[in-house]
Amino acid sequence: ARAALEASPGSSSSQVASFGHSLFQMAFAGSPYAKHKDADAWDEEASPLPLERRFKQPQHFDAALKDWVDDEENCTEEKVAGGWTMLRLAFGWKPLGQTIGKPDTLPVGTNRAFEIADDMEAGYAKESPTDFTTPLRRSGRLWRFRVLRAEDRMTTRLITETGEFLMYARTSLEARTIAFFLYDPAKEHEKSLFNESSPAFSMTFNENRTEWRLVQENCDNCQLAPAHLSCSRYGRQQLALIRHMRDRVGDGISNVMEVIIPGIFSDGRAMVWCPMLRRGDLGQAHGHKNETQRLITKLPVWNEQVESLVLDFKGRNIVSSAKNFQLALQQKPDHVICQYGKLSDTNFGLDFKFPFSVVQAFAIAMSTMFW
Repeated sequence: ARAALEASPGSSSSQVASFGHSLFQMAFAGSPYAKHKDADAWDEEASPLPLERRFKQPQHFDAALKDWVDDEENCTEEKVAGGWTMLRLAFGWKPLGQTIGKPDTLPVGTNRAFEIADDMEAGYAKESPTDFTTPLRRSGRLWRFRVLRAEDRMTTRLITETGEFLMYARTSLEARTIAFFLYDPAKEHEKSLFNESSPAFSMTFNENRTEWRLVQENCDNCQLAPAHLSCSRYGRQQLALIRHMRDRVGDGISNVMEVIIPGIFSDGRAMVWCPMLRRGDLGQAHGHKNETQRLITKLPVWNEQVESLVLDFKGRNIVSSAKNFQLALQQKPDHVICQYGKLSDTNFGLDFKFPFSVVQAFAIAMSTMFW
């Protein structure tokens, strides 16, 4: 905190940005597993997500900074609020309302950084996509989510089974792209954070709509690299490659897919599939046996009584739809780790577990929009 307070206003923007990122990492180190004083603020067992930042009783940043500096024992409890205070200071803000320069003299993007800091303290901002790219923790059961599709089918929301918003997706047929956002433009308190030109993830599909590629806009490996040394010029960090096909089953035709995702380390972290790490296209990663995971569709069974293809969606009351599917690892074809089923015209159930992350499962479900 003292180092941040003494940061010179005359420091270069690159030094400030680097310093800010370092403070950001320090402030949030270990915070996913910190025990917050508000028992309802963090319940590891109640949520499959690796991190929940929507604290119900956020602290004012000045009070948080005072607690951080003066009371070391409360450092863990105030880590989130204090972390954003330090980040503000690293960008050139002084504490207790002191200002530095005029708004028009601030670096490009600084105002948005301040807005994000404000909303983070209020429990709204979730600027880091890490929560959505980290595989769900291991479990013997499928974690349940729901997908809400607009009537025009161009916008979709992923929510928890209890109705909490997670992600927003917008489809552009002309650009053959689906953009994924961490904020809901329909929510009043998230409008200022929603930026339609800056999605967290994007997924493109080919003209035949048979191949879909999910990427992360800000690569985990290249986030501090200059533009000419980052993977933004070479396809970005890839999170999933999805291929669609059709297969004959009994007297029917079934939509099937093949999904390739980066491998998982022994500690549960996903491998960063970045071109700058000499990793090529996920779809061509046939020689990387231990570095990728391949998932296949569990084929439905032809039922003579109903004269239709059927799948057993355990625990879900599913409506018949061509979009319904189940996925399994190639080496365990009978062990379902993801299922997607229609509940009503605009409501779908999406259930999945390790090794999938939230954005991977959501993107796979979105790829069935033309089925």
